[in-house]
Amino acid sequence: MSSTITASPEQVFDRVIRRIAPVWPLDSFVAVNPYWGFADQSFPEAAAILQGTAGERVLMDRRWYAEQIQPSKLSMADILQAAGDLGLSTDEEEWREYLRQAPEPALRLPTLPELLDRQGHPAISQFVVEQISRFMAAYYDHGQALWSFPKASGAGLYETWRQYTLKDRSLAPMGFKAIRPILLSLSPDSVIARDWAVRILDIPKAAEEAYFLVLLKSVGGWASWCRYLLWQAEMQGGSDADLSDLLTIRMVWEALLQQTARAQVLERWRQQLRGWILADKKADLDDALRGEALLRASEIVFRRQVASRIRHQPVRKHRAGVGPKVQAAFCIDVRSEVYRRHLESVMPSCETIGFAGFFGVLLDYRRQGDLTPRTQSPVLLNPVVHVEEKGPEPVIQRRFRRLRRGAEWKQFKLSAASCFSFVETAGLSYVGRLLADTLGWHRPSVPPDDAGLTAAERSQLQCALPASMGRDERVAMAEFILTGLGLTQGIAPIVLLGGHGSSTTNNPHRAGLDCGACAGQTGEVNAKAAAGLLNDPQVRQDLVAKGWDLDPHSRFLPALHDTMTDRVEILAGLDDSKVDSQALAELREALEKATNLTRLERILRLESDLRDPQVVARNTRFRGRDWSQVRPEWALAGNAAFIAAPRWRTREMNLAGRAFLHDYDVAKDPDFGVLTLIMTAPLVVANWINLQYYGSTVDNQRQGCGNKVLHNVVGGTIGVLEGNGGDLRIGLSEQSIRDSNGGLQHEPLRLSAFIEAPTDAMDRIIAGNEVLGNLVEHRWLSILQIDTDGKLFERRAAGQWISV
Repeated sequence: MSSTITASPEQVFDRVIRRIAPVWPLDSFVAVNPYWGFADQSFPEAAAILQGTAGERVLMDRRWYAEQIQPSKLSMADILQAAGDLGLSTDEEEWREYLRQAPEPALRLPTLPELLDRQGHPAISQFVVEQISRFMAAYYDHGQALWSFPKASGAGLYETWRQYTLKDRSLAPMGFKAIRPILLSLSPDSVIARDWAVRILDIPKAAEEAYFLVLLKSVGGWASWCRYLLWQAEMQGGSDADLSDLLTIRMVWEALLQQTARAQVLERWRQQLRGWILADKKADLDDALRGEALLRASEIVFRRQVASRIRHQPVRKHRAGVGPKVQAAFCIDVRSEVYRRHLESVMPSCETIGFAGFFGVLLDYRRQGDLTPRTQSPVLLNPVVHVEEKGPEPVIQRRFRRLRRGAEWKQFKLSAASCFSFVETAGLSYVGRLLADTLGWHRPSVPPDDAGLTAAERSQLQCALPASMGRDERVAMAEFILTGLGLTQGIAPIVLLGGHGSSTTNNPHRAGLDCGACAGQTGEVNAKAAAGLLNDPQVRQDLVAKGWDLDPHSRFLPALHDTMTDRVEILAGLDDSKVDSQALAELREALEKATNLTRLERILRLESDLRDPQVVARNTRFRGRDWSQVRPEWALAGNAAFIAAPRWRTREMNLAGRAFLHDYDVAKDPDFGVLTLIMTAPLVVANWINLQYYGSTVDNQRQGCGNKVLHNVVGGTIGVLEGNGGDLRIGLSEQSIRDSNGGLQHEPLRLSAFIEAPTDAMDRIIAGNEVLGNLVEHRWLSILQIDTDGKLFERRAAGQWISV
């Protein structure tokens, strides 16, 4: 890794910790771009750095691409075109020879524990990671452990680890008795300890930043957790030192090992460090550029498929003067694309709309009894509206009592006094439940908001905007929602606002199947809040007074799309006399038909031999209830495109659940405010999702979470370990991207964003937003313009748009 020689130690240290991407806890698990910390580097530069330091792959093996060269997939012409686009050689024979050769492994930066490992003895490098991981799991525990970890008041992460390690009895069997007196004499202050470690290690300046990155990457899962804590603190204008302390811990471990290592080992380590510094880094970059050319060639193939299907002329939707009976807004999630297509096919009088699932309302939500609210909007943005749960006090109290009894029962089962006798005395009473779980008779795991409530009680609870929110604020928010949805005129009698979630069981990462735009929660709260606001008589009255074409009889209905069963449930408004009962019945019938068609299409990737609609319906319901099911649904596997254009461009176009569909009509956005929101929020969220699937595919060992069957939850909601130890695992499991035969269900492609808007407007938005600018300029995603004639132009640089 390149490093500025004149940079101060603090600057180097800060750059290293900023290279780590955050990971969200299990109860709000959202997709994260694992290369977020390298967005200021070009794609091939980041690939070369990560491969040449931590041994982390950012590109698929060239032999995988060689296998893709066949008709209808990848051609040599595509590879040569991609090579030319990147300024590389376009000699065909040279590329064929390159694809035939086995790749040379990059010379990665060695760490001292790896050189201390000896065959036939416990691995020192693994022990260091295990020791830190055990401490971190205890330190951050969120109520899973029966005995809480004692923490000294005011002590930080490093100081607590030092006290923990001084009492750690596992050091002696590993031969580390000599470490204790050194650690005892070391300052409890993190900065002083870090400076001591820097002096002891004495890493050459040319390798210092890279070495510190490798150390932090060796506990990369816990580093991502600490980066999340820093992210959350900075979103609120504060800071958090835990990530810095974790790097200090890892550096101190390295320095302690150096103090006790044999001279021969230290000399070999120094020699390898010098060898790494002198190695040709340009060769790594050249190889990364070639790998990017192969990746780009695959992207060219995919874009060609999309381009060939984009409509050039609008379809005739309705008779002149006759508007749609229903407008249904769904999240831009790729799973919604399949459902929208089928809903439009069975109900031609329905217009579907794609909009990020938070519906433009940046809110957080606090249930009655919760101490803190949870975020229900993109994690890149701060909530500005605080929504509260409202309901009868007796219902709230009953929920509290049931949850408390459940917690007390669990505590009793696991306590030291009863855990050994519990199975003998109560084991047989669980036979019925085990049988019901195995046969899928029970419903899926209860969502957090449903826990402790009956269905009737749940229906009595509502979410309401704060009473302190003024009338003008409510009207402004309603205008923002309607503008974002493109509902500036011709609003239908029924407008469905469909959030989404997924019903599964025995799945620690269940939140990852819910709405990413709602911070890993279902979109129920957002849909209800938006619908309640838009149905408010006072808000409606003010909107009409301001010139909005809003029929007083039109109603907004919140709904929830279960992506596991593909059933859409209307959540409220069923007994509202202002809703036309016949139109509502027609809508329900259409939703049921669309559900069946969507199931039939999506089941082909899961159970290709099923065809009967009733069998498919039973299968999808059972998958969500089956506690042994490792692939309840494919979620967003296969995502590769983001399309922001009028719906007529893609209506009746089969995108196979691979595209994020965001409706956008530039004619309704004269100041490009909606375009700015789309490109700086939903597009970036889609990029995070896309690159998490990409990273988990190309290097599941470092950017994924391995085998789902071996997962064990740690810390209550923090994350998972694979097996009973090791580092915290991040990203997606192998089962989320591969089928049972090992075949990939997610093709590793960077996101291609197709946007129908003026190129100069998009250039200004890219230049005015640092986050988006880094992603686009450094080739982490591609922007393609759809012009008014339906032709495509790819952005290569500001003002440079090339016809494709």
